[in-house]
Amino acid sequence: MLTGIILAGGRNSRMNGRNKALLIYEGEHFIERQINVMRSICTRLIIVTNDASYYKKWAKDDLIYIPDIYEGHGPLSGFHAAFVQLETEYAWVVGCDYPKLSASAALWMLSQLKTSDYDAVLPVVDGKHQMLHGVYRPHRMLPSIIQRLESHQYRLSGLLDSIHWLGLGESDWIEAGIAYHFIEDVDTPEQYIALLQEREGGSDHVS
Repeated sequence: MLTGIILAGGRNSRMNGRNKALLIYEGEHFIERQINVMRSICTRLIIVTNDASYYKKWAKDDLIYIPDIYEGHGPLSGFHAAFVQLETEYAWVVGCDYPKLSASAALWMLSQLKTSDYDAVLPVVDGKHQMLHGVYRPHRMLPSIIQRLESHQYRLSGLLDSIHWLGLGESDWIEAGIAYHFIEDVDTPEQYIALLQEREGGSDHVS
């Protein structure tokens, strides 16, 4: 019913070239944590990467590695590569730099999607939509993604102009009883240091 997709491409330029998927948090690589969380609710997992050799140690029968087809055009290319492979109606898409994934959040977004006519359900926190922890109807969206790639419109957020989506804000998450720390990503060395210091400070991190 639900396929989990991890976008593990990119140049990692803001991390000075260091592979964000392989950063360590709470004794595990980011991507290892993500695979474990996503396996709890997904029937299939896809990792979009142009070099799967980094991640083969976590390979199992439910995990598929695929490269970009439109290479070098950011997350939109990753969405496309994964969506053309999908057999399920729904997909949970995450970036590899999100160490605090929430299966509870994904299931709640999925429930909102299944009982509506939306193409996507996304967290919206601090006024910003979080497309890389969202739940989608891939087959509906694929034509719009292809059209944008073919017309050289690579900005991921631009896709929201051509789909029907629901944003869930802070009050929605509070009402649902789900902490929204899962939207925190790590793009820079400074953010990674802050994440580790937060952990050392004894903060509670529930995936």
